[in-house]
Amino acid sequence: MSFFLTPFCLFSDMDILFTLKHLLFSGFYNGHRVHSPNIFDFYIKAIFSKENFDYSLAENTLKNLKKSKQKIKVLSVGAKGNGSITEKEISKIAKNSSSYGRYGRLLQRISAYLKPKKILELGTSLGIGTIYLSSGYKDSKVITIEACPQTQKFAENNFKNLGIINIKSINANFDDVLDTILTENEDISLIFVDGNHTYEATKKYFATICQHAKKQTVAIFDDINWSSGMSKAWNEIKNSEKTIVAIETLRMGIIFFDSNLTQKIYCTRY
Repeated sequence: MSFFLTPFCLFSDMDILFTLKHLLFSGFYNGHRVHSPNIFDFYIKAIFSKENFDYSLAENTLKNLKKSKQKIKVLSVGAKGNGSITEKEISKIAKNSSSYGRYGRLLQRISAYLKPKKILELGTSLGIGTIYLSSGYKDSKVITIEACPQTQKFAENNFKNLGIINIKSINANFDDVLDTILTENEDISLIFVDGNHTYEATKKYFATICQHAKKQTVAIFDDINWSSGMSKAWNEIKNSEKTIVAIETLRMGIIFFDSNLTQKIYCTRY
């Protein structure tokens, strides 16, 4: 295979232009050249932490779900959704939709570092990302929203079977409940957006989050290079005057709203 074709094959499901730009300009590995003390602390204790975290609950759960032959009826929503209902095996959903690997672990470390009183997740799927978030800081309350009824019910039952008590699972469309949840839960300080990956929806969620954001609020956007629309949305979000610090990895974008920080964008090799 040609060397020049290799990047396109490896990242065929991503926005190729975004990917190439990110790989070309990314740096700040392990906090190198990060001059803000607070952001440097975040780099070495959350992004590139060498502490031994226990990721076993999420990862053992994912391993078991990948073996499950149980089927549920999945409502097609979000970027590729058309409202249809298709029966799918849990194992296939787990392989294709769940947060896992180093980015799942990153979610857990961010939760552990920030110690948020409440966390909001948009897009539960089977709940692997939810478990990473709840495992990071077990004194937090995680509110997770899933639009597909049977997927939400499966995840909720799974949380109960695992004995996880700090997760509240809700079946709803994000557009219908985001503003209300943020209004009624002013102590939400960590938000993970992992659903409806379209330009319009992502910008709308960011605008709603901005209306409620406080200094301690941190928002994470997943799949920022999943499509040209998502990379366009992320580019506008990271350059927004509302964004104080933006940390861009190849897959996730992290936003800080603390006005005490120096406004800056970090393109991070992670």
